[in-house]
Amino acid sequence: MKSAAGNTTSVANAIAALSDDLLSPQKAGQSERVATPQENDLLSLLAAYSGAAYTVTDSWNCAYACQYPGTEGTVVEYNWNVGFPPSAGYIASNPNTRLLVVAFQGTDDLAQWEDNLDIEKVSWPEGVSGSQVHRGFLRGYLDVREQVLDNLKRLAAQYPDYSIALVGHSLGGARATLALTDLSIAMPDLLPRLGLYTQGQPRVGNKDFANAVNAIKVPKSRQVYEYDIAPHVPFLALGYYHHLTELWIHDNQTTLCTNPTQDDGCSGEGDVSHPLNIDDHFGYPGLRYR
Repeated sequence: MKSAAGNTTSVANAIAALSDDLLSPQKAGQSERVATPQENDLLSLLAAYSGAAYTVTDSWNCAYACQYPGTEGTVVEYNWNVGFPPSAGYIASNPNTRLLVVAFQGTDDLAQWEDNLDIEKVSWPEGVSGSQVHRGFLRGYLDVREQVLDNLKRLAAQYPDYSIALVGHSLGGARATLALTDLSIAMPDLLPRLGLYTQGQPRVGNKDFANAVNAIKVPKSRQVYEYDIAPHVPFLALGYYHHLTELWIHDNQTTLCTNPTQDDGCSGEGDVSHPLNIDDHFGYPGLRYR
């Protein structure tokens, strides 16, 4: 990411440029379009923040993500690592880009596979008719819900002109999606400042849940790198669906898949020549797992 993209104006412009299609993909007038270099820079910056959730604790001192261009000046305001299987993440502020980042950690512990594999659907949230979500993903979010919401409320008031990015890779992306849904009900006043930006996110809930997420009027970017298998589980046959909008990174370009009728966006299910695989799960630009 070019260093110029780390300043307040360029980050704000990139968010604004990307937001229109992400807010109303069905009104974009086309089934897909290619992201601009400026938008790719923003997405890579946000992926770096997702990657930092694997290593950041109470200070911004991790080896790769904390040195990524555009993250300079980031301050960890709150972090958590609670429960078993553990649920981890952080909230950070950056005065240079006027961003608050709420980052949820992906799978980083063998015990977390207990959550990944707990695919029974449970009714959530209250008030959304028919909505059901993955029980394991929800468990880890509920473990930290009160602390995350309380600290975000405090920091949103402390930094009233900052945009708020909910980010996460893999399992972290699923929990960031749950957080967005929760915030839309518990703190609707924050919606004009919120955006959801995930990488390699699995499906989180049933069709009613996906529709409820689609109805939340904030930018939502769900990146899929090449033939990453994680976004294709749990399977459609089990009643799991994705929310909009998929951004497929393929052949060194990012395509916004704005067709609202595509359950699998542009990335599809792979083919004989390009099978779905786990290696691509760690190839997202800007993201470093370690």
